[in-house]
Formats: sequence, structure tokens, C-alpha cells
Amino acid sequence: MSMPPPPPPPPMDAPSGRMSKAEEKAHEIIKKADAKLKSMLSSFFGGNKYEEAEELYKQAANQFKAAKCWRDAGAAFEKAAECHLKLKSPHEMATAYQEAAVCYRKTDTNAAVRCYKQTSEIHIELGRFTSAAKVQKEIGELYEAEGDTAAALKAYEEAAEYYNAEESKSQANQILLKVASLAADASNYTRAIEIYEQVAIASLESNLLRFSVKGYLLSAGMCRLASGEIGAAVNALERYEGMDASFSTTREGQFLRALVSAYEAMDEEQFTEVVREYDEVSRLDAQKTTMLLAVKKKIKEATDDIT
Repeated sequence: MSMPPPPPPPPMDAPSGRMSKAEEKAHEIIKKADAKLKSMLSSFFGGNKYEEAEELYKQAANQFKAAKCWRDAGAAFEKAAECHLKLKSPHEMATAYQEAAVCYRKTDTNAAVRCYKQTSEIHIELGRFTSAAKVQKEIGELYEAEGDTAAALKAYEEAAEYYNAEESKSQANQILLKVASLAADASNYTRAIEIYEQVAIASLESNLLRFSVKGYLLSAGMCRLASGEIGAAVNALERYEGMDASFSTTREGQFLRALVSAYEAMDEEQFTEVVREYDEVSRLDAQKTTMLLAVKKKIKEATDDIT
């Protein structure tokens, strides 16, 4: 396995004047590990300086964790990963980068993402796509927590691709639904519709997943309404009822047809009543409520223009 050398970890924090015993011990171990790498005597006496230094860096990282010095713990795990690169032990290197990322995510999102990406690249080179997918999901969650929707979408979509590479369709669909939800929140309705319809079609092939299809088709239809393309929404509704013969008999299918009908008629009062009746039985989540309010606003604006 040949990988480019990873970027160096950030420098560790300078020891403070008052340290816990664990932190003090960790800094002492780091000094020993650094000295071990610089020593020319290990190989002379039959040892391997990278193996010995890696073990010391790992010990130091765990001491830093005990002291809740997360940044220093992450840096120590990164140093251990660099030793594994020299030792040509990719599995252990991936584990060390994963450990570093877990520590960094408590204090430094950018450093955590960098280490997760190193982990993912190693898994891909080893053909471990399921492991790479799990890491990409972690990256997506980090970006989502930071409010970086574009980066989160990219990470989640890569995770879905890796799951699909291993024929893990169920896991891939779960991630794709997350992408669709984020896309809808960002008013990227075209992407959200594409995914909801894709997952619905895939779910029709499984008896276990068919029950969820009505929800996916409702979400897709509501995205079409929110996009303001009533003609496309009408055509999509007909197509959805053709895809799943039972859709028109479900509450979701009937709700979507009633919404489309009210929108076609530009009847704000009818639209409001349809939403109220459905919400009394099946509570609408925040995302659907936001989309429906956007549709209602379009109807109101259209009728105001007429009058």
C-alpha cells in the first residue's frame, strides 16, 4: 500500500503551569517517544524505533484523554498513525486516525475532518467500503452540526456511494434520505425529489420496505408543490399512483391529491383546511410544515395578483 505522507498533526499545547498527573505523565511519555524516533540505537540493539514510539504515543494519547486534553490526545494519536505509515501497517494506521478524529471532534472540527478523511482514504485503498461509508457519515454529521450544509451533503452522498459499492442498499437509502432532507431544507427541491423518488422505487422491490413508500412519495410530491411547478406536481401524482397501486388509498396519497387539487384551484381556504384535517390525525413535522407554508404563500400571492 502506498500513500502520500499525511499532513503533520498540529503542535501540542505547551504544558501549563498546573497539570493533572495524567497530563504531566502524558507529556513525559511524548518526550520519550520523540527521543525514540531520533535515536539511532534502537535498530542497533534489535528494536524497531517506530514500533516502540507508536506504543509510547498511544500511551500518551490515553493519558491525555484521561486528563480531557482532547487536542493533545488527537495529536498523539496522529503521531502514532505516522509511525504505522513507516511500519506499513494500514489497518492500525486507520484505527489511529479514527481515534485522533474522535478526540479532535470535541474541540477542533477541521482537525477531526482531516483525520476522518485520512481514515476513509485508507479504508478505500484496502477495499473496505462499508468502513469508509461509516467514516464519511461521521464527516457529514460534523459538517451538519457546524451548519455547513453543502459539505454535509457531499460527505453523505459519498457515504451512500460506498454503501452501494458493497450492495448495502438499505444503509445507502438511509443516508440518501438524510441527503434529501437536507436538500429540501436548503430549498434544493430538484435534488430532494430525485432522491425521494429513487428510494421509493428501490423500496417497492422489498416487502419489508414497501410500507415506507407512501411517505417517500408524499415528501417528493410536497417538494414539487414547494418548487411552484404545479403542472409537474400533477404529472408526478399520476405517476406515483401508477408506481404503487395502493398509494391512492393511503392517507398520504389522498392528502397529496387534495393538496394538488387545492393548489390547482388556487384556493387558499381549501388548502388550509386540507392541511388542518391531516395534521389533526398525523402530525406534520417542521420540514413539511415549512414547505406547506411556502405553498400557501404562493397561493396567496397568486390570488392577490388576480384581485
